[in-house]
Parts: sequence; C-alpha cells; structure tokens
Amino acid sequence: MTRSSLFLLLTMTAMTATAQDPAPAQADTFEREALKVLKASHAQKKGIVIHVGGQTITGIVKAIGPDAVVMGNREHAQIIVRRERIDAIEGD
Repeated sequence: MTRSSLFLLLTMTAMTATAQDPAPAQADTFEREALKVLKASHAQKKGIVIHVGGQTITGIVKAIGPDAVVMGNREHAQIIVRRERIDAIEGD
C-alpha cells in the first residue's frame, strides 16, 4: 500500500466516523403529532395557535373529538375547528 493510498483510506475512515451523528428524534404522522400538542394544551391549560387555511386561531383546547377540536379564548367562549382542516399547530 502506497503512502497516498493509506492517507486516502484514513481520510475516508475519519469522514465516515464523523458522518454518523446521532439520529434525530423521530416524528410520527401529522395527526398523531398534532394530537400530542392538542392534548398537552388541554391538560396544561396552555394556549396554542392553530393555522387553518391561512388564518390563525389562538386559544386553549377545551375538548378533542374524533373530527373536531373545541377551543376558547378571551374573545370567544367556543371555537370549533375541523381537525382535517388544520394545517399547522404552534405549542409548547
């Protein structure tokens, strides 16, 4: 083995070792991840922001149904959102 081929082999080995970073946290389907945030808002009584068709809805989740989420905020006692229409959710 020549000196240059040994250098190349060591360089490739070092690059492979650094390329193997720990795997990022795995995300589930949108529906399951969204449900986690909705349940956390309900349990902790913390506000979230839901994006539906380019509009934002801010509030606390009061109830979660199979096809709807019931929220409330200072302006409206009840806001009902179809789960299938949710584009994104912001929450802690």
